[in-house]
Amino acid sequence: MMFGELILNNENKRTTTTNSVLTIDCGTRGIRGIIFDDLGNELEKCEQLFKGYYSNQFQWKEAPPAMFWNALIEVVQMLKQKNPILFQTIKGMTVSCQRDVITVVDEQGVPLRDFISWLDRRELAEALSYPLPYTLLFKAIGFSDFAKSFSKTAHVNWIKVHEPQIWEKTSKVIFLSTFFLIKLTGKIADSRSDTAGHLPFDTKKKEWCGRYGVKTQILQVEPEKYYELTDSCEIIGQLTPDAAQLMGLPEGLPIVASGTDKGCETVGVGALTPEIASVSLGTQSTVEISTKKYVELYPFYPSFAAVENDAYNPEVTIYHGFWMVDWYINEFLDHLQTDAIHPYLEQILTETTAGADGLIHQPYWGREAFRPEAKGSFIGFSEGHTKKHIYRAIIEGLGYALLEGLELIERKTKIPIQAVGLSGGGSRSNGVAQIMADIFNRPVYRVQTFETTGLGAAMATFVGLGRYQTIEEASQAMIRKAQVFEPNPENVMKYTGIYNKIYKLLYRRVKPLYQLYE
Repeated sequence: MMFGELILNNENKRTTTTNSVLTIDCGTRGIRGIIFDDLGNELEKCEQLFKGYYSNQFQWKEAPPAMFWNALIEVVQMLKQKNPILFQTIKGMTVSCQRDVITVVDEQGVPLRDFISWLDRRELAEALSYPLPYTLLFKAIGFSDFAKSFSKTAHVNWIKVHEPQIWEKTSKVIFLSTFFLIKLTGKIADSRSDTAGHLPFDTKKKEWCGRYGVKTQILQVEPEKYYELTDSCEIIGQLTPDAAQLMGLPEGLPIVASGTDKGCETVGVGALTPEIASVSLGTQSTVEISTKKYVELYPFYPSFAAVENDAYNPEVTIYHGFWMVDWYINEFLDHLQTDAIHPYLEQILTETTAGADGLIHQPYWGREAFRPEAKGSFIGFSEGHTKKHIYRAIIEGLGYALLEGLELIERKTKIPIQAVGLSGGGSRSNGVAQIMADIFNRPVYRVQTFETTGLGAAMATFVGLGRYQTIEEASQAMIRKAQVFEPNPENVMKYTGIYNKIYKLLYRRVKPLYQLYE
C-alpha cells in the first residue's frame, strides 16, 4: 500500500490527502462516519441518530438490522457529499461497534430476527440445565449462582428457548460488528477483539470454547454456529460491488478488522500499558487498562481481547453510565432548547461545590454483573438540595464507582495507575473532567479529538494497510494530549473522605434493602 503526500492550503489546513481511512463508530444512540489521516487528524465527520429501537415488553430493547445498515450507508453518503475530494482519498475502512448486540443469521448471513440490544433486560425463568459433573463442579468452586444468573440473562439462550424454529434455521450467531462486516465483505467473520459479549468465547486463548468447555455449558451455542475469527489490524475482506455502489466507495476497498468501541477507545487515548487507564464516560461507563498479562478482576470474569493481538483489556463496567445524564436531561431540563442544555450543565458544576452539599449517589441503575440486585440510590437529601445538586451527585457517584474500578485493577495487577485518558460524551465537559481528576487524585487528559473510538479504529486500519507496523508505532504518530486536568488538592481531600467514610460502605449497608426488590 503506497501513501502519498499531504496537501495544505494557505491557512495550514489539510484540504486533501492520500493518507486517509474511514472509520465507522456505531454506538448505542447513533452511528458516526469519520475520516482520519495517518497523523491522527480528524478530517471530516457525519452522524446519524438511531430511530428504530422498540420494546415489545417492559425493559426489552430491540432494533431491526436495516436501522443499523441504512444509517451506515447514510453517514457514508453524507461524507461523500460533504467533502467529495477528501472522500476519494480513502484507502481503507473499518467498523467499531457497541458490544453484545446480538442476532442469528442463515447460511447467507441474512438475519433471521431483529437485534437484541445490550440494554435489553429479558431473561429466562430458569437457567438452562447442564450435565451433573458441571453442576457439582460449579457448586464446589462457588460458581453456581453466577452460572445460573449468566445462563438466565444471556440473550442467545433466550432465543434458543423461546424461538426454537428460528434457532433451528440458524447458521451463525453474530454480533452487530459481524453483521456490518457481512454486509461490507460478504464474509461471516469478525475479529477476536470484536468478540465481546454473551457467547462461549475463551478470551484468554482468544478462541471459541470447545464443546465441553465451561462457558459452552452455560451459553449453549453449538460450535457449528460460531463465526470465523480473525486477528485485529488485518484486512478481513474487500468491499463488495453491492456495498460499494450503495455508499459510493470503490469496489474492493480493503476492510480492516479493528475492535469494539471500548477497545478502540482504550487504544485511542493511548492506554497501551497498565500504568495508563482508559475511562469511558459514555452511555455505558467503563475503566480499563491494556496488559500483556491475562488478568481476571473477578473470579470467572474474563478480560476482553484487546485491539493489540497480544494484549488484554481488564475492565470494570457501570452499565448505566452517562445514560443517567440523558435521564436527568429528560426529567429536569425538557424546557431548555437543545443547544442550551450542555452549557447549563456546565454552569451547574461551577455553581455547586465538591460533595454536592452531602448528597451522595450510587449509580447502579442497570443490571451490574456482580451486583445484580443493586439499584440506583441517593442518600443525604436535605431541604437545601435542588435539581442542581442531583446532577452534581450523579457525576460524582459515577466518579466514585469508577475509582472503585481503578483500585480493583491496581490490586489485581499490582501496578499503580499514574494517569487516566478520558473518552466518551461526558469527557467533553471541562467540569466533569475536573471532577474525575479530583476523585481519582490523578491527572486526567483528553487527546486531540473527542472521537477516540474512531481514532483507535483508524490506528488499527493504518496498521492493517501497512502504514504502521504496530499499534504502538501508530500511537506515537497519531495521538497527542490536548488538555490535562490536574487534581485540586482541596477537592481531593473532600472526595477522599466521602469515598472512604461513606461511599465504600454504602453498598454493603443497603444491599439487604435492594434484595427486597427481587
